[in-house]
Amino acid sequence: MSRESESCSNLAQKLKEEFLYHFDIFAQQPNFTILNRSKFPSVLGFVTSLMIAMFGLYFFLTEVVSMVSQSKPAIYQTELSISETEPFILKNDNFTLAISVVNRYSEPLIGINRYFQLNISQCERLRTKDQYSGNVSVKLNCTQVPIEPCNMSHFTTDIQKEYFSIIRMGGIQCINRQYLKENPLILQGLISSNIFRYIFIQFTACQNTSLFQSCASQEEIESILESGHYNVYKSDYLTKLDQPGQPYQEIITNEFTTFSLSTSKTISQKYRILQTSTDEGLIWEQIKDQSNIQQSEWREISEFYNNQYIVVHYIRLDYKQTINIRTYVKLQTILGKLGGIFQIFIMIVAIILRPIIENFMKLEIVNSLFNFSNQNDIANQQSQNVMMILTERDMKSQINKTDKVPISQNKNNKLSQSRLDPWFIIFGCNQFKKKQFIVAKNKINKYLEIVQILRKLQDIKILKKILLTKEQQILLKNHRRQIGKNGFCYKNENQDQNQNNNQILELDNCMIQQKSKSVLDHLGIKIQDKLFNKDTFNFCNQLKEIQFISHSEIQEPVAQTPKT
Repeated sequence: MSRESESCSNLAQKLKEEFLYHFDIFAQQPNFTILNRSKFPSVLGFVTSLMIAMFGLYFFLTEVVSMVSQSKPAIYQTELSISETEPFILKNDNFTLAISVVNRYSEPLIGINRYFQLNISQCERLRTKDQYSGNVSVKLNCTQVPIEPCNMSHFTTDIQKEYFSIIRMGGIQCINRQYLKENPLILQGLISSNIFRYIFIQFTACQNTSLFQSCASQEEIESILESGHYNVYKSDYLTKLDQPGQPYQEIITNEFTTFSLSTSKTISQKYRILQTSTDEGLIWEQIKDQSNIQQSEWREISEFYNNQYIVVHYIRLDYKQTINIRTYVKLQTILGKLGGIFQIFIMIVAIILRPIIENFMKLEIVNSLFNFSNQNDIANQQSQNVMMILTERDMKSQINKTDKVPISQNKNNKLSQSRLDPWFIIFGCNQFKKKQFIVAKNKINKYLEIVQILRKLQDIKILKKILLTKEQQILLKNHRRQIGKNGFCYKNENQDQNQNNNQILELDNCMIQQKSKSVLDHLGIKIQDKLFNKDTFNFCNQLKEIQFISHSEIQEPVAQTPKT
């Protein structure tokens, strides 16, 4: 059981580690540094980044202004076939209906209930089905609407006042204002619907009855109604989905048809219901529904006069319904577009600028490791090298002089990042230094090649196995340095014992160094015998002096700047 529990715990621990490894989106990857920086900045990259940021800010502000002003909606339109609808109420402020009858000279005919009769009715047809017998009963009820000559008090909206202000009102008939306010007209359903409501208008010649005897003579009626025009002033709506707020704009149109006593005419006028759903939310969804009607049909059918009517006019709903869906851009959409634009710009600019910025980075690395020399410096150095072949003493003095020259030239031959020298080198204006840069860059690339690094590490590993014993290898592997307040220091515990162990190791190293010459020869490294023996002898003689040096006096090695 212990083995099974241990294997289960190991499996659980492994699954936990794998789960954390694959699903931790904030896991940090190890990064290398370049000149004590995790990334290399450049003036060119900064200017380009600033330009992209300014463009992104301009795009963001433009889209935000468009979002707030609601000037660029996304519109989707669809149509539905309807059979049953909700009642659509027609009031004086959303619907206009006025009728006039004129002669063939467009002069109004004034003579209702003398020469002709004009009736407007609100009709309602109800269709019911008996649950037991299955029989369908139809009931039609039409209520006559009182009409009167129009005046400006019948018109309440601005567009009505503007339109009828230039029209002669004498022969135009309107629905009684008070009646329309208390009993608005209603359009609902279709012919096949259970509830069908429509407006019925009938224009007939005046006829005397037993209850009504005010009509003119038949000859006079025929002369007046011989020919003319039946005019209808009606409302219609334009769809303005691009404007914020109200998506409809009311207009008033005038439809007319000719009439005579020899024909009977039927007019079918249909209105289509328009429903607009607008999402007005800036971040979250906020739906606002608005509906209206728009004329979809005006059709006339003529036949011989049937002695019943001159014109009958039906106003009803269309069997189609149009649904408009209007949405505006949201803040999260703007941010998504902005991120996509940034990605595209960065990809395009990176293709162009990455080689240039990479050369700037390599140039700074080369500038920190090597010195750029002029042609005069190379000529002076060659003349100095000729004088170094005289004697050993002269050679030493000459070496001292040549050692001082590069030190003094280090400051002069370094490139200034504030000047235009790096730009001249990168873009090939200074061909001499560009060749030096290419040589140094190739050398650095060779050192940074992973195969070269692995080969050097393999050589170091071979040297460790040859030069050190197993105990020394284990001691070197387990050696750790403690971080103190002022930097790295050694552990205080068992310090004396560590010093003795170090002295023993150093004595062993003396013997190892005496054997290392053969190893170095085997690896192809050539050194002078006198210099090697002298260094080994001096190192062994100084072992006793080393034990008197405290650890605080040991200095960390300082990295030297390589010279070309």
